[in-house]
Amino acid sequence: VINTYSRLKVPGLKIYNLIIPNGFEFEVTEPYKDKAKPAKEAIDAVYAAEDADIIKVNPVDEIRKHRTEYIYFNTDHHWTSLGAYYAYRSFCAAAGLTPVSLEAVPSKVKPNFLGFFYRITRSSILKNNPDSVRYYLFPDSSAFFIGSKSIGYWAKSSMYAEQVKGDNSYSVFLQGDLPICKMETQLKNGRKIALVKESYGNAFAPFLINNYEKVIVVDSRYYSGDFIAMLKAEGINELLFLNNIFAAHTPFHISNMKGLLNPGSPKAKP
Repeated sequence: VINTYSRLKVPGLKIYNLIIPNGFEFEVTEPYKDKAKPAKEAIDAVYAAEDADIIKVNPVDEIRKHRTEYIYFNTDHHWTSLGAYYAYRSFCAAAGLTPVSLEAVPSKVKPNFLGFFYRITRSSILKNNPDSVRYYLFPDSSAFFIGSKSIGYWAKSSMYAEQVKGDNSYSVFLQGDLPICKMETQLKNGRKIALVKESYGNAFAPFLINNYEKVIVVDSRYYSGDFIAMLKAEGINELLFLNNIFAAHTPFHISNMKGLLNPGSPKAKP
């Protein structure tokens, strides 16, 4: 499917693929090590089947350097914003960008987050050890807009859903799984990127405002507009596909990424 986009030969469009390991890659203990294949090998196998002009980003080694840090939630299947940051650093290396340093960036934290693992297990151990969700407040002012399937329609809004709390705290990023949204910054470097993602991309996308003058985020599970026409209308010259390793191997996710090429096509369900 990624090759299909590359073979469209949209003039001036550079394409990246970034597949994200799950936390199991770094947490599986010795008794279970033979029950999970290394994510890096699976990611490289996908990339080996992709066309040469697609820029492949494998963040496993960069993330592994920080495995003792709080990079994946304990009660949820997502990564933290810090985990997303290390993948963003891998992306910057591939894209010729300088990653923002987090040392002086202020942040806020939402406490008492109990995620997907808690919801399916109702484990008292997880309940008594809730996660927290940190999000970063970058100094460069960024205008945030929520779009629709109508090209050119953008409604001003906020990048972070400050009102969410507790079990819904991961939705602070980009207000959750919006079909399409846009961020415009004060940068004037000519770089404009579209990010096609599932929910792992929500924590990743805010970092891109430090390097791009325009960032459009599309959730392939929900967006039903004319994707290619939107890219052209917005002057997008870089396209990044970002999926966690389960999503990259799941038929309904793959079908929905392919479906972006057919406006209005029915969305596949899990």
